[in-house]
Amino acid sequence: MPGTAAKVIFSERQMKFLEELANSRTEEIRLVQRAKTILLAYQKRNNEQIGEVVGMNPQAVSVWRKRWKSKFEELIRIECNESPEKLKAAIRTLLSDLPRAGRKPTFSTEQQAAVVGLACEKPDDSDRPISHWTQREIADEAVKRGLVPAISASRVGHFLKSSRCSPSPK
Repeated sequence: MPGTAAKVIFSERQMKFLEELANSRTEEIRLVQRAKTILLAYQKRNNEQIGEVVGMNPQAVSVWRKRWKSKFEELIRIECNESPEKLKAAIRTLLSDLPRAGRKPTFSTEQQAAVVGLACEKPDDSDRPISHWTQREIADEAVKRGLVPAISASRVGHFLKSSRCSPSPK
């Protein structure tokens, strides 16, 4: 059984900007889609209907309705106390994706620098019977020295590429 959808309301100035966004050909598609979602929600359409029109699943429509409703008072405060540009910026922010935490990096910048620094040394200094470093040899030496607990050759390659360094003898 469907729940009760969040009721969407907005001021005339907010509606005008939402319509500008919804009809824009140069804005990000996500902003256009979300502006249309809010405008359709105001017309008391259900989430399934809105989702079909804008190309979203009903759960996503529900998220944007709730988000608009939760920030409406703040938008009104901005509208009353700030410039129209600040209101537009606030609406854009509201209709934008939230930052995501992401995964913590596996290697610190110090570890990355140490691995890259290792590639700049002579292999002979590490008692390695090779004339040139390979990514696999650098990975093995980094673990042997305790610079990192474990590392793949491909990760070494990423570090070298991002630092614009290539392993070579000195």
